[in-house]
Amino acid sequence: MKKLKAFWLRRSIATRLTALMALMLALVCALWTWFSIQRANDHIIQQRYSYLEYIQQFLLDKLELHVPDSDHLPLPDSESYWKLRFDYARWTSTNSSTPFILQYAVGNEIVSLTSPLTIIQTVSAHDAPVYHNVIIDLSDFSEADICSLQQCAQTVTPEWSGNSPYWTVYGTVKGLEEDEFSKITYLVANRIVSVVDGQTWHAQTPVEETTSQRLFFQNIFTDNNAMEQYFDALHFLQYWQREDRTQTGLDALQTRDFSSIVSGNGYSTLFLAYALDYTNEISLYFRYIPFLMALLYILVLFLFYQGVRWAVVYPLYDTTRQAQHVAHLEFDAFHPDTSRGDEIGDLNRALTDMAGDLHQRWDSERDLEDRRQQFVAAASHDLKTPLALIGGYAEAIAQDISPEENARYLAAIEQETGRMNSLVREMLDYTRLDRTNELEHRTAIDLSALLRSLLEEYAPLFEHRRLTLHLTDGIRIRGDETLLRRAFGCLLENAAKYSPEDGRVTVTLRRSGGPLFTVENDCEPIPESELPRLFEMFYRSDKARNRAGGHGLGLAITQKILALHGLACRAENTETGVCFIVTVR
Repeated sequence: MKKLKAFWLRRSIATRLTALMALMLALVCALWTWFSIQRANDHIIQQRYSYLEYIQQFLLDKLELHVPDSDHLPLPDSESYWKLRFDYARWTSTNSSTPFILQYAVGNEIVSLTSPLTIIQTVSAHDAPVYHNVIIDLSDFSEADICSLQQCAQTVTPEWSGNSPYWTVYGTVKGLEEDEFSKITYLVANRIVSVVDGQTWHAQTPVEETTSQRLFFQNIFTDNNAMEQYFDALHFLQYWQREDRTQTGLDALQTRDFSSIVSGNGYSTLFLAYALDYTNEISLYFRYIPFLMALLYILVLFLFYQGVRWAVVYPLYDTTRQAQHVAHLEFDAFHPDTSRGDEIGDLNRALTDMAGDLHQRWDSERDLEDRRQQFVAAASHDLKTPLALIGGYAEAIAQDISPEENARYLAAIEQETGRMNSLVREMLDYTRLDRTNELEHRTAIDLSALLRSLLEEYAPLFEHRRLTLHLTDGIRIRGDETLLRRAFGCLLENAAKYSPEDGRVTVTLRRSGGPLFTVENDCEPIPESELPRLFEMFYRSDKARNRAGGHGLGLAITQKILALHGLACRAENTETGVCFIVTVR
């Protein structure tokens, strides 16, 4: 079972769906065939009953034509009897597959007229002015003789040379009809002799031999099956005609299915029967259906297989290729079909969302890696100089120098150590903030009071600057007061540090209608290409890149703190200097 399941799962989707479709189609075809056979069976039976009803009416009409009432019923071997039988013989010569028995009573005698078993032969003569047809009645021959005649007629090859006949029929002419165009002779056969081998067949009920006829015929029935159907139907009629019917006799007749009608006109009873060979009838009815169904079955499966491949497999192949692009981080080549409204479209849309998130994270990781590399490079650069100075001063102290130089070198080492400690603390602060997505502790802070407190703290920095304040009272914000003091303090400190003496510094805090906070100072403008980079780690403009200008982490830390509070900061050049603008995001 596991091996079968593994084999099944290793097949492609199109193959598995086509196999299931084949099973369902086979089931549908089987049910359709069963219902069709049932309907065909009913249709064939209905056709046969309709056919028997037509024959029944035809035979009764012929009977009423010859026998207008019960007082004129013909006796056996009477002239009217042979006229009626001649009339029926002309009809049965083309309808020998449906036997009948007409039964009526004349006085105390029961007369049974069995449908004549006839063959028709056209006798041609060069000097004859009309067509001459001979109807030969073989009804008085036994079933065994008829079978022997049928077999002999099928095996003997006619000798056409010189029009030599190979049958001679002896009997009595019981009817003759002729007009200016044709002549029909009704001959009741008594003896048939084969010209080829001299074999002779005799009638069971002899009639006087008054004439003979040499003629050709190669069969009495179209084939042996038709002959068997005829005699089976005749036996069935004879069984129903008898009064001593038994179940044993009925069982003997059940080798075939029969359609039969028993009717009459008050003074006679007509028994009609037709032996149905359902196998043959159904095979004729569905002669080309199996081939058409097999062709249609294969065509439907092929179209279904191709349809599944076009509708499911090929889109899945394309989705797989797109997923491989994502797996190899080839985002530029990633173009899935998201316009589909089915499950594959849902899969492509989910894959697009995943690729977008992955692309964003990949870009973020690459940006973080770049920043780390920049961080290491900048930190190494800023740490290299003080370490070199400390090493130089330490080497000088190791030598025998004067106490004054020794004290000066120690002071320099202490100063450089302080700068290194300051740089390391700023790097640690930035790293901690960079890993923080959200503030843990928030309180309501009066931003106006916080700025006034900072301005008082940094008053010495603005002692030689023209400070202008536009502070709106009552502006509150939720956040960390320590971090906010550091961020706004950095902006105020930079404005004071980079503005010249007697330069103008303007600080604005307003509730709405524009930026939340601005600080503008007079200084030389910063190149436009460098403005967005002011908030990068360790970035300092070329003019400010000196040891007195800080480490280049202040604005980066400020931007991170403001971002944690839902604020954004940017720098713009003005006509007289630079303006740092804080807005609510």
